[in-house]
Amino acid sequence: MGSARIGLSGSWVRIAQGVACSVVLAASLPTAASAGWDDDLALCQNDEGEAQPRMESCSRLIADASIQPEIKAEAYLNRGILYDERGEPLKAIVDLTEGIKLNPEYPALYFFRGVAYDNASKTRLSIADFSEALRLDPTETDALVYRGMAYAGLGDRDKALADFDAALALDPNEATALSGRGEIYEAKGEREKALADFRKALEIEPDNEDAAEGLKRLEPK
Repeated sequence: MGSARIGLSGSWVRIAQGVACSVVLAASLPTAASAGWDDDLALCQNDEGEAQPRMESCSRLIADASIQPEIKAEAYLNRGILYDERGEPLKAIVDLTEGIKLNPEYPALYFFRGVAYDNASKTRLSIADFSEALRLDPTETDALVYRGMAYAGLGDRDKALADFDAALALDPNEATALSGRGEIYEAKGEREKALADFRKALEIEPDNEDAAEGLKRLEPK
């Protein structure tokens, strides 16, 4: 099973974009205070923007001593994601850890630090962070899927299967959970269950490479 996953589902996407967070935070702060940083916050959170201007906006927010901790944590979150996306997971971990210090109840910080730990080949630390994200928000399918993949990478099939099952109970069309569960079933010798999961994953996500490879391995030649 591949350790990287393309794209996120559910509210992690909204958290990464900062949509819900920026609305809540902006509403809670005085208008005068927001005037100096709202443009930087919007650019920092804009995942469709160019990486370098976003990085610079996040950095300005982090360097501004007048910024409230929740806003600074959001800046650390987004800059950490940017570092990880450009292949610098250790820098991402540093930023996300700083964000956690400022806002320890923000599950996205633990989730994305877990992703960065996984990309830095620190699998057990990634599992701990995915678990903390799930403690804070038990309904997040992405944290379940990523933790399941991490368990699978460690060879703990039963825990991986439990996480994939839990993710699919929340979202039956979670294609990565289906392909991951299919690989667990395949490893356990449960061919028909594996085939069913691989086929359903491809119906939902035709470019799912893990599911396509699984079908090639299991279907009659």
